Amino acid sequence: MRLFCKGNFVSIKDFDESRAGELLKAEELILEALKSGSCADPRLLEATVIRLDSLSVDKARQLKLMLDAVRFFYINGQSERGLNVAEKARNLSLAIADGLSAAVALTLIGVCAADTGNLPKAMEAYADGLSLAQKNGDKVQETKIWINLGAALIYSGLFNEAIGCFSRALEISGDKPELAALIHLNIALCCLNLDEISRGIAAIRKSIDVSAEPADANAILNRVIVENTYTRLLIEIDDFAGAMEHAAIARKYATMSKSPRSDVTASVAEGLAEVFSGQADIGLSRLTRTLDRAKTLNVATREVLVAIVKAHEHIGQHDKALAYLKEMLASQRQTQEANVLRHVERHLQQLHLKEGNAPIEDSKQVIKRLETRKEVLEGRIAKRELFRQSVESLERLAVATELRDDSTGEHSYRVGRMSALLAKEAGCDDEMVFMIDIAARLHDIGKIAIPDGILLKPGSLNASEREIMEMHAEAGADVLAKSNIPQIQMAEEIARFHHERWDGEGYPKGLAGEAIPLAARIAALADVFDALTHARPYKHAWSNESALTEILALRGKNFDPKLTDLFLGLVSRLIREGHNLDELLGEAARKASFNLAKGKIWDNLKMAKDEYQANMSRMIELQR
Repeated sequence: MRLFCKGNFVSIKDFDESRAGELLKAEELILEALKSGSCADPRLLEATVIRLDSLSVDKARQLKLMLDAVRFFYINGQSERGLNVAEKARNLSLAIADGLSAAVALTLIGVCAADTGNLPKAMEAYADGLSLAQKNGDKVQETKIWINLGAALIYSGLFNEAIGCFSRALEISGDKPELAALIHLNIALCCLNLDEISRGIAAIRKSIDVSAEPADANAILNRVIVENTYTRLLIEIDDFAGAMEHAAIARKYATMSKSPRSDVTASVAEGLAEVFSGQADIGLSRLTRTLDRAKTLNVATREVLVAIVKAHEHIGQHDKALAYLKEMLASQRQTQEANVLRHVERHLQQLHLKEGNAPIEDSKQVIKRLETRKEVLEGRIAKRELFRQSVESLERLAVATELRDDSTGEHSYRVGRMSALLAKEAGCDDEMVFMIDIAARLHDIGKIAIPDGILLKPGSLNASEREIMEMHAEAGADVLAKSNIPQIQMAEEIARFHHERWDGEGYPKGLAGEAIPLAARIAALADVFDALTHARPYKHAWSNESALTEILALRGKNFDPKLTDLFLGLVSRLIREGHNLDELLGEAARKASFNLAKGKIWDNLKMAKDEYQANMSRMIELQR
């Protein structure tokens, strides 16, 4: 095997000369990759970097190389590789008690995890990184964490929460223009998505005002994104000449960069500016070519599709816009499914490796080993515990998906617990009661593939939007079916069929009556009740009484009549007994690692807001 970097072949056997020599060779390779901006064999480069922590020389030097390699992988669209290296760097930094580098490594874990669609892992890394940065008094790293956390929330459609992170970063960044420029860029991106255009334009102008001329690959990419964002904001106020001007600037900087992300981002700006400036044929042709390139490179495909949809809507080609919207959904579904399955496989491997330093295996091998371990066969680890541990990563992803319309992160857990209580009422055995509690938490994991504009639309959905929304049931079931997790069938059935109706008017299959699996019929009642009794961006919360009245009205239409009667009796009894339903049903949510991390972050933001308001009050008092 050979690694090619900037015209030089280096045999992997050369690394065996000595440990010091191995470190030197690795350093040369990484520096060459960073300098040239590319590497012909990223897999081998990853393997080389991961081996560094086995060397017994100059740990600080190894650590720097690892962190540099993570940045290289991220910029070049190889975030999964970057995540592997970042985790090694975190472990090494903790082993040598380097808290500053550990905070950096945790930040990079968050960046790479978010880029691969794993918001829970990202937020947990950022929460730990914040604690370390604050403990060490490292304001620069704390600022970077808030910026990257905000970016992760943008990926997940949580724009208001992201602005909170960026505002906090701005408060503590001091006089560091490069950080301020990035913060204002991200605030502008949020404003663009929230349709707060004037605020967005003010933020993007501030970003440019405080920016220095970019000197490295990362800074150049950020400048391209700035100009792309400015172009899109100007289009929203019909300043098409300005949009063309800033699209041209985006191209100038993209030409300086060898990053595929930069090229695609600049092309999107150019294509949109051309379409809205009256050059529809030229702009659409450019966007179509860019889409082909993005697919080939696996970079920013969703962003290109969003631009093409917008372009076709602008020129009145609504059928083509819908076709590309469906392609975007299919692409997002495929990407998210691949991400989810990779996260599941990584989680299963980590479960396996907790038992010792066994070699990495694929998910099927890991599951087989987990199922046949002596401890399992002897009953010391019950199969239900194996199931609970195996679906943990899916559970966290499902909860993260719900954050777009349930900021508490408790909806999935409440649905699972209520489903378990109803299953018990229906006479199910303890095994099924346990299984449905865990399985029902995954009921809406398919929403990971639904665009924010449809999922969070304030008004009613039109026929096309509803068709897209309904795809989440099949999408969720399909990804669960491919996960290779034992006993996953119940979760798959709940995800696929929890929107079926007793009268046969539901989706996706139009099943009726007892043809709908029992677990799905149970979860449907729990899901609707919880959705009715909690606020969403598009609705107010109903009272328990109003929700029960509505469910009674749907008895025999949406819901199994016998289960409906049991459900109404169950909820009424819990209320009479004085239970706070949210406290009772959300208990597991409040113990979950992802929600604990999210809580730390939210608490940080709240304390910062309270401190700001207190300072403002003191200033007002002094002025009096």
